[in-house]
Amino acid sequence: MATVVVRETPSWLGALQRATYRLGVATVAGGLLGLAIGGVGGRLAMMLLARLNPEATGLISDDGFHIGQFTVVATLNLLILTTLVGILGGGIYLVMRPLMIGPRWFQLLSISVGPAIVVGAVLVHPDGVDFTALRPVWLAVALFVVIPGVYAALLTLLADRWMNTTEHPSWRRRVLFTASLILWAPLAPFLLPGALVWFLFELLRRRIGDDILRSNPPFAWVLRLGLGLVFLVSLADLTRDISELT
Repeated sequence: MATVVVRETPSWLGALQRATYRLGVATVAGGLLGLAIGGVGGRLAMMLLARLNPEATGLISDDGFHIGQFTVVATLNLLILTTLVGILGGGIYLVMRPLMIGPRWFQLLSISVGPAIVVGAVLVHPDGVDFTALRPVWLAVALFVVIPGVYAALLTLLADRWMNTTEHPSWRRRVLFTASLILWAPLAPFLLPGALVWFLFELLRRRIGDDILRSNPPFAWVLRLGLGLVFLVSLADLTRDISELT
């Protein structure tokens, strides 16, 4: 006799608590890695490029920083900015996480190479100062492509480990990670649409009795193909910019 497994649908409050906890985990992991990889790592990368290009000292970079002049205020501004970007990246990762497929090595490869190319295409451009005054071009490009890739890979490892540590986290962990959502205050314009999307997906899940991506594989593949298209467009843009710079 076949055994029928009935999934119990949690209450709206339970679903909200689970969602805010997971977002809190992604927030803390993303913020810490944004600070360490984007902030500290980015500052070290700029220091290296400035040392290799002493003639560029004093020039204002495309981000408004004085090349070769490392002040406390400028460094703090960079660390705050990269922490906020890291928090946003944590939220994006949480949305993209259900779309990951394949063995673990492929998940890590795709989740790191994708952001590396997409973010790299945004940062690298043939105009301005960053990639015209700083040489060698290949090193400047490589640094600003590798940094988001390393961030995304470590975010996947850290966030997944924290989420999978226990199915029922202690109240201390819940309070800690949920309280971290206050860090989204400067990013409220991004958080509110995300909350609306979560509400709609949760509403659909309750109507169909299952996760919409799991119960509708074609829809999930449409989303994956959309991400693949973004990757290809970004790769073409990055390749074109590198060609112009060299």
